[in-house]
Order: sequence, then C-alpha cells, then structure tokens
Amino acid sequence: MSEDKPLEEIELYFVDDGEEASSSVAADAAAEAEEPAVDEIEVEVSRLQQEVDRLRELYLRKMADFDNYRKRQEREMVEFRRFAHADLLRDCLPVIDNLERALIAPAGDGGSLQTGVELVLRQFKEILSRYGLSEVNPLGEPFNPSFHEAFQRQEMEGVAENTVVQVLQKGYLLGDRLLRPALVVVSAVPASPAESAVRGNDG
Repeated sequence: MSEDKPLEEIELYFVDDGEEASSSVAADAAAEAEEPAVDEIEVEVSRLQQEVDRLRELYLRKMADFDNYRKRQEREMVEFRRFAHADLLRDCLPVIDNLERALIAPAGDGGSLQTGVELVLRQFKEILSRYGLSEVNPLGEPFNPSFHEAFQRQEMEGVAENTVVQVLQKGYLLGDRLLRPALVVVSAVPASPAESAVRGNDG
C-alpha cells in the first residue's frame, strides 16, 4: 500500500482536471462570441466600400458636368464677342448708305454738300449716343487731367489760369468710362515784365 498515492493528491488531480475542462469551455465560448463580431465588421467594411464607390461615381459625374458647363460657357463667350456689336453696326448702315448716296449724287454747290455732311454726322452721333457714347468738349472749362490732355499752355490775359481755351480734339466717354481724353490748349497767366526780361536774357 506504500506505493498508492495519498488521497489529497488524488483529489487535487481531479480538481486540476476540472479547471482545465472549464478553461476549454470558456475558450470555446469566447471563440463563438468573436465569430459574429468578425462577421459584423466585414459587413460594415463592405457597406462603407459601397458608399465610397457611390461617392466616387457621383464626384466623377459632377466633374464631367462641370467640364461640359465650362466648355459651353466658353463657346457662348466666343459667340458673344463675335456678335456683341451687331446691333451697333446694323444701326450704322444707314449712315454708310447716306455717305454712298452723297458720293454718287451730281456735283452741286458747296453749301448743299456741307448740309448733307452735317446731316449724316448728326445721324451718326445720334446712333452712337443711343449706345452710351458722349462727347468731352471742355471749351471754357477748368482743365481736368482725368478727362483732358494738355497739348500746350498759352499765356492769355483776362482768362483764369488752367482754363481750356481751345479743343484740338474732342474726347469721348462710354457711359462713365473714358475712351479718349480731349486734347486741349490750357491758359497760363502772362509773365510780368520783369519775368519777361529775365526770360529774354536767358534766351
């Protein structure tokens, strides 16, 4: 009987075996619990991938629509530039007609020719005024460098300094925008006798 194991060790053996069995059952339960979680993650990843694909397709479609819109706008701008002055040119055609009639008309006195030219000029100015063109004719006005270009200064008595005394070429505005400044002669105060003498000596 001396070779038999003590009772305590036998009991301990059974206790240890039970713990191993419990650990195995717990591991199996944990593995079963993890399997559904993995499936849910795969489902969510698949759903997100589909959403990404949908958004990418939507983005590419919007980019194609925008590119088509940009090209259409460019074509319309080209057409607009080509025909922007169509109405103006159409209204100017009667002026050309009148000038051509004047050229083929029998030669008459100079007064009739001048009258005809004045009528055509008036007609032409009326057409241009309908499109916002206006003259800058500053004779007798103070010199304004924003609208006038001084060709020369001329000493004059009895005229305030920097007054436009002659318009060599009229200026023109389109609305509020200056197309061409008026080319003018501007008055200057005459030099005193002493200043004139100094200038003469310098010369």
